[in-house]
Amino acid sequence: MTYQGERAQPADSEINRVFEVSQVRLGAQGRVTEVRWTEVDARSNRDVDASVLAPVAEVVDAIHSGARVMALFSSPDALVRDRQFVVIAHAQGQESIALDGHARAGRDLADMPRIAQGPTPPAAPARSNPAAPQPKNTVHRNRTQTFAVSKLVLDPGGRVTDVLWGRVDTAANAWATPEVVAPVAEVVRALMAGDQVFALFPSAHGHLPDRQFVVADYDGGLQTIVLAGPPTHEREIHDMDRLDARAPT
Repeated sequence: MTYQGERAQPADSEINRVFEVSQVRLGAQGRVTEVRWTEVDARSNRDVDASVLAPVAEVVDAIHSGARVMALFSSPDALVRDRQFVVIAHAQGQESIALDGHARAGRDLADMPRIAQGPTPPAAPARSNPAAPQPKNTVHRNRTQTFAVSKLVLDPGGRVTDVLWGRVDTAANAWATPEVVAPVAEVVRALMAGDQVFALFPSAHGHLPDRQFVVADYDGGLQTIVLAGPPTHEREIHDMDRLDARAPT
């Protein structure tokens, strides 16, 4: 995702690349140590290459570079793409991956197929035909959208309550819709549906799209959004432009 004029993005980026993880290998502490994944061409709805085994460090690097990495879950008829991987930080600077959002029955890390201990993993279910009726909860790749948040409102606890955002036409490097003020619940719904939402940070040359938002759950059923990955200098929520609460657009 890049912007011309006021908004620009460095060329060295993996933003707009989409990967799918069909199998995982878990370590002794339940962390992902290895994945079987492939890159997906969102326009053609086809895999770019054959799936390969990769250490989790490669997935972490891809997410940090702006790529979107989705989990595939088995269904009776096909593999269903659902939930996005995000980077989580551990002690001593170690990083691994986890599924964003709250726990969901049948859609958690424990529900993903495992990588076999031998050199040849078990055959995965066939990918569903895009032209055929899709199983319930299937996410259509060609329907995913990219949004950007330029301003936000924080409550006294520092949690996002409202945003100024719009949909982005990544091919044209421009806004696809005008920016509007929306409650954070709308952003949560977009993320849960598989859409990408990026934060725009102010700079001397306008706003730069950088880190992605993910869903965060709090006590009492409250859901809001936070930035994925470890803390980043000048790329935190408090570094974003603020919006007057519920201000008209």
